Amino acid sequence: MKQLRGVAGIILIVLLMSIPVAASEVYMPHLTGGVAVWGDYLTVDNTSLTSATVTVVLYGDTGNLLYSGPHTIPALGESVIDLKLLSSVAQSGKVIYSGGNLNFRLSVLNLTAGGVAEFHLTGAQSFILGFYFSDFASVVDWKGIALANYGATSAAVTLYAIGGGAVLGTASITVAPYSKTSGLHSTWFPSLAMNDVKKIIAVSSVGTVGGIAIASNAASSGILFTAAVPIESFSPGAQTGEFTGTWRGGWVSNAPGYSGDIVGRLVQTGSMVTGTADVSNTDCGDVTEVPVTGTVNEDQIIFNAAYTCGRDVATLAFTQGSRRGDTISGTYQQNLNGSFYDSGTFWLTKD
Repeated sequence: MKQLRGVAGIILIVLLMSIPVAASEVYMPHLTGGVAVWGDYLTVDNTSLTSATVTVVLYGDTGNLLYSGPHTIPALGESVIDLKLLSSVAQSGKVIYSGGNLNFRLSVLNLTAGGVAEFHLTGAQSFILGFYFSDFASVVDWKGIALANYGATSAAVTLYAIGGGAVLGTASITVAPYSKTSGLHSTWFPSLAMNDVKKIIAVSSVGTVGGIAIASNAASSGILFTAAVPIESFSPGAQTGEFTGTWRGGWVSNAPGYSGDIVGRLVQTGSMVTGTADVSNTDCGDVTEVPVTGTVNEDQIIFNAAYTCGRDVATLAFTQGSRRGDTISGTYQQNLNGSFYDSGTFWLTKD
């Protein structure tokens, strides 16, 4: 019996030694390939007593494989890998490793202004990501995101810009396999002021996306990168109450024979609406860039505008504005120097 146990123990040890160690991956969602003023550096720290080998994989702007190669990290050592030397045009990548006590960091350095940002790399992937911005005075000249697809299936993604307790705008994008998309907030939300956007939520059709929130000052001497955070669930609420965007329509006076066009450019922040409007064919001709302010309550909107007409001050009150889908309809009243002048109906349709 003892001999049989010994043989069984040897067999078990051999079997355990033959079982392959599962490989793990961490992801680099954003690299600055193609822009020489930026440097990309992968730092791998090894706190184990044995050396480790990792495989660095880099992808291009269409998800094409640009580089795949091994790199050795000495025991209790570290390695700083200049990714631009491996591929000068890489846009994203990953690191494959097995076992070991390894830590991975990605650093992005502006070689001219000296600004550097660094963040910890993980293997996190998700269907829903939160990109969170911090409005520090030294890093507020621009905000953006980089969204990478680590999987083999294209990702259909909806972006939600959020600020002031409300969804300010939405955008739809597609991210090809093993590729990324990146840009300033205005890439997808051109009508929104930067400071109004406090976070961007990305909802994807596949659970293989990751990314970072990016902010910088104009000189790129101060940079802030923050890894996107996987979120279990997200509901934007009723989108019928969202009024941010460009609206086009017209007005018709209750006095027969008078009508014109309206173009409104609105930004909703919480329950408040601001923007400008162009109104054609008034008694003062076509008036443009008229400041607009108003309030929103679910699908109802009330907004006001005022402009000068010679020595007179004309005020417009658009009331009972009710939204149905992408169309607003309601009534207006125009006062001249504080006295009633005209009234009628209006309608607007969102671009």
